[in-house]
Amino acid sequence: PSNYFYLVVRGDSMEPRIHDGDLVAIRSQPEVENGEIAAVRIDGEATLKRVYYNPGTLTLMPANPAYAPMIYAGPQLEEVHIEGKAVGWTHWVG
Repeated sequence: PSNYFYLVVRGDSMEPRIHDGDLVAIRSQPEVENGEIAAVRIDGEATLKRVYYNPGTLTLMPANPAYAPMIYAGPQLEEVHIEGKAVGWTHWVG
């Protein structure tokens, strides 16, 4: 359907569940529920992270503990755009 798109994961910030090279299905939607995995655009760059809303802040949380959470507040929130919810992925062997 036209409201879905696919991303190829680059990097290991969502390991151990989602791996570098995996194919992720994204349902286009401007918002996700607290704690859901989303494709997020920040200054033209895309990232796949778990999204947490807190009063006045938005936290993008990687699954891999080697990476720090990305926390946005105030005017920084204008740079962050939810592109859609991750609805499935597969370990891509290409």
